[in-house]
Amino acid sequence: MRSLRTVFTSHRFSIARKRRIIKLMAGMSKVPAGVTVECDSLAGVPVERLTPQTARPEAAILFHHGGGYAAGGPHGYRGFAGALAAAAGMQIVVTDYRLAPENPFPAALEDALGVYGALLDQVGTIAVAGDSAGGGLTLALAQRIRDMSLPAPAALALICPWLDLAIDQAAARLAANDPLIIPALTSQWCTFYCGQHDAHDPRISPVHGDLASLPPIVMHSAGDDPLAVDADQLERKFTHGSADGLLIHRRYTKRWHDFHLQVGLLADADKAVALLGTQLAELVARAQTDKEQP
Repeated sequence: MRSLRTVFTSHRFSIARKRRIIKLMAGMSKVPAGVTVECDSLAGVPVERLTPQTARPEAAILFHHGGGYAAGGPHGYRGFAGALAAAAGMQIVVTDYRLAPENPFPAALEDALGVYGALLDQVGTIAVAGDSAGGGLTLALAQRIRDMSLPAPAALALICPWLDLAIDQAAARLAANDPLIIPALTSQWCTFYCGQHDAHDPRISPVHGDLASLPPIVMHSAGDDPLAVDADQLERKFTHGSADGLLIHRRYTKRWHDFHLQVGLLADADKAVALLGTQLAELVARAQTDKEQP
């Protein structure tokens, strides 16, 4: 994996080629037995639904894939998403949002909001989750939902989230021991996604936005991940800043960015995905109980 650093940061390789490599890497894990995959569309946005046999019909997880807002997609996430769906006992809907640089901000956020609204018409309780850039998109979406006074998600799940595109990528993000993520890569994809917009815009860097009155947040981060500073920044705001509500943060030391995607191949990934599924199931059940209270 470490040799891929030069591929992702080189301008000699097209964005299309980089997308193919990421799809291949993310798709190494297989869909678990008993999980069905269905291609669909919500609010005009392509999605994939992964449904375990044990899925409760009244709840779902809306998932936003990673890839720096410039790569990735539902097909490459089938193994991971299927495992998370099975662990949580819920259908998971993976959004195929528009990618930069062809579709810079706010395209991804607009797609995410449209899918969320359409899914609200189908299920009573939604948890929203995402990894890497998808984690940032998840937090930005939750802030937008709150500001629009829409029904709130039951919970948020952020996996190795990319929450701050305005940070000094070279100074703040140490390459550490991560086999893939380096400052040059995040700088390049930040340019792709931001386009003509300021990276400090909280819709782009949601850690700089209003963190009050958000749903409970479960966050997993990795010790060797250069993006771990984003998770730490969010945790500080909940501990010492203006954020309120519940944040449950699990740091996996000596693990790399998005190691969860190696579920079925790596024991620690299996355990992390199982834990995340349990955490989301508990928060969804709590939200459903609260709804039933007079």
